[in-house]
Amino acid sequence: MSIEQKKLQKKIRFEPHNPQREIIKGFNKKRDIRICAGIRFGKTYLSAYLALITLLEGVKLGESRHIWLVAPTYDLGEKTFQYLARWCSTYFNKVFKVTTRPNLRIRCLPFPDIWVEVKSAEKPTQMLGEELDLVIVDEASRMKNFRFVWQNFLYDRLTNRKGKSVFISTPWGKEFFYEEGVRVKDAEDGAFFHYESRDNPYFPPEEWDRAKRLLPEQAFNQQYRALFLDDTAGVFKGVDDIIKETRKDVIDGRYYIVGVDLGKYRDFTVLTVMDTHNSEVVHIDRFNQVEWGLQKARIKATAKRYNNARIVMDSTGIGDPITDDLRREGFVVDDYKYTNKSKQQLIEKLSVKIQNREISIPPYEQLIDELKTFGYIYNQETGTTRYSAPQGLHDDCVNSLALACWRLQKPVPKRKLSYSVFKKESKTSFF
Repeated sequence: MSIEQKKLQKKIRFEPHNPQREIIKGFNKKRDIRICAGIRFGKTYLSAYLALITLLEGVKLGESRHIWLVAPTYDLGEKTFQYLARWCSTYFNKVFKVTTRPNLRIRCLPFPDIWVEVKSAEKPTQMLGEELDLVIVDEASRMKNFRFVWQNFLYDRLTNRKGKSVFISTPWGKEFFYEEGVRVKDAEDGAFFHYESRDNPYFPPEEWDRAKRLLPEQAFNQQYRALFLDDTAGVFKGVDDIIKETRKDVIDGRYYIVGVDLGKYRDFTVLTVMDTHNSEVVHIDRFNQVEWGLQKARIKATAKRYNNARIVMDSTGIGDPITDDLRREGFVVDDYKYTNKSKQQLIEKLSVKIQNREISIPPYEQLIDELKTFGYIYNQETGTTRYSAPQGLHDDCVNSLALACWRLQKPVPKRKLSYSVFKKESKTSFF
């Protein structure tokens, strides 16, 4: 590395702690860097710094430099970009131009062939054609089909320029990110780094103790100790065991429940139809960017199709008037308001049903992905734990399935059902 990093760090007011310094040394010498670290270690800040020194090296040598910042979603990629853009616009504004439209991009003014762009793994077909000097993959373990994206869209971009790759993430089970960590340990041109959250000297010791006390052991070991676990610290165990081809047609005389999780623009509205006779999901409808009137029509059509099914709906916010409208039109609707406590009850009931194999779901890829990545989020400021998808990912299918299961009791015996099965059940029943 041809630039004087101590002067650079002083200029941009970045004082890396010792573990970060070790990673920077490894980056200066190796092509493939894999970093497994607990939350609040400083991974994103470090990623931005590695991109910056690569850009500046190109400027100093007058050589082309092409960099991609890749993340599971565009929003997550923007986090690293913001740090880098702030440094470039504050300390190197005569050298670099930062643009945000149509894409997040930083370009060198004296040498236009020196640039960095943000890419989302949600659209891997857009990652074609370029030759790269560096690709940084943030939250690598949370990336859907990461193995496929790396092997088919990213690796080939680095070959002509002998470019570097950096994978950085907290772990999530023993999948491709884990395999890459194992591989580079024995590779001449690779390095693997593993750090807990508390290896960052600025991480408050009391927060470590608090998280250890309040979080489930698996969640703590994964998120703070950055351990690769055989079974991830997700909420739902045994997802693969409940996947089967379910019957999609409507059967006369059966009763169905429609779980409705509402969204509009970025989030999705999801309708999940459950057959109460055998506790099988028979239909899933997922959509967004649809006006409320059309959403309501879609909900009505689904409920009518499945023998005037009972609707269990997220009534938080805009859900209230939609629930009222559906009731006025004669539909049986249970409203469910999301609070931290009610969400916990909802998700825990679903978790038990999955673990006990009391329900079945079709091989619907989005639902399966959401179930497997759904986990815990610990708020250090409030000391509370809530169930949610990882930042930047969706949990609409999970919520819809949970709502469909909320009114569901033990698998119903194979006999003709009475509507009293529903009427006698309390709205606040638990598993």
